[in-house]
Amino acid sequence: MISRFYFNISIYENFKNFFKILFFKNHECENDLKKKLSILHKYSDFYFFDHGRTAFYEILNQLGKKTNKKKILINSFTLFEIINVIIYCGFEPIFIDNKKNSFHTNIKLDNFSSNLDDIAAIVITHLNGINLDVINLKKQITDHNTSNDKIFLIEDCAVAFGSQIDNKNVGTFGDYSFLSFNIMKNITSYTGGVLIDNQNKKLNSFIAEYKILSKIDIIKKIIFVFIIQVLNSKIFFPLFFKLIKYSHKYSFNFFLKKYRTDFEVRIENKFPLKFSSLMHPFQKKILLKQFNNFKENQILRTKKSKLYYDNLKEINSLDFPQDQFDKKNIFLEFPIICKSTAIKNNLFQYLMDRKIDIKNYYYKNCSEEKIYNKTSNLCLNSKHISDNILMLPVHKKIHEKYQHRIINEIKNFFAKEN
Repeated sequence: MISRFYFNISIYENFKNFFKILFFKNHECENDLKKKLSILHKYSDFYFFDHGRTAFYEILNQLGKKTNKKKILINSFTLFEIINVIIYCGFEPIFIDNKKNSFHTNIKLDNFSSNLDDIAAIVITHLNGINLDVINLKKQITDHNTSNDKIFLIEDCAVAFGSQIDNKNVGTFGDYSFLSFNIMKNITSYTGGVLIDNQNKKLNSFIAEYKILSKIDIIKKIIFVFIIQVLNSKIFFPLFFKLIKYSHKYSFNFFLKKYRTDFEVRIENKFPLKFSSLMHPFQKKILLKQFNNFKENQILRTKKSKLYYDNLKEINSLDFPQDQFDKKNIFLEFPIICKSTAIKNNLFQYLMDRKIDIKNYYYKNCSEEKIYNKTSNLCLNSKHISDNILMLPVHKKIHEKYQHRIINEIKNFFAKEN
């Protein structure tokens, strides 16, 4: 039995980091880290926060100083906290849909003619790779801006870092973009985010508004990750898995709320103070070290994803939002979309009963959430993806033999269904 959780920081490295932070002197490696990022994002300025959503929050703060317009177009299929940030900053989210069974969008500004004069920005969400709609959208915005008030383009690259098309990297098309380096990513600093300013406007004036994380804050992160690592170790994971399994089976929501951070959509009156922090120099040092094997990890996960696809693509009850395995795509997990929610739930339970740990969710369809009910457009394609998606593990510890076991069990399930 193998946990679907995998952290790019091993339990041994995590243990060492506990002692390293105690004696860490604020060795500044920010310039070296910027050089690494500049390989992918040339001619840009970088600002380091403790979370990706904080970087997005500051982007919108900057926009609020540049425009009086209040509407922001954004993909409905996204992390609900990203929608919250839009609201915290005094803007109004206007939801856009995905293409059918796809992580890509098809945004046409002509469809928003009634709102066009009040659109401050468009957030293009890159899910598991580059959203190819960004190329056409960039052209539309450029054409619009030549004779109208500027619409800004923002790229959400939280789960697409490193993907590219025609040798142009994700995050380099827009005016701004942001990255996330939380513990589940290919590169991680426990938590972490980067604001990328492609306009080179020197935004340093906001730095004083944020605190820098303390050593105690880092130690708390290390301890939290250590607990999760222990629960997902060979010794304890069989017991932890039983708790997960029965929580799903009997709707033990108290545990699921702790296990799944997106289980319950909620919003506060203002941007939460706990996210108002800059990245600690120790986190920057951790990030810098991980660039050495970054591409290797991506190649490995892509190879594992292709193995799933090649063996499951003939199953008629499944769709695949990613069916290309080149630089356009990044895989933290491999997504499959079931034809119906009943199939998805039954397959998930079937695999759980056979002690296979997979994820039965990704992002939410925010357009149907009651707390965002000011909007009237229900994004049906996003809803279908959100309701019917399963995510198969592709991390370093998922060896080929175990992958084939997952593949065979999925095939067996559909053979019995037919």
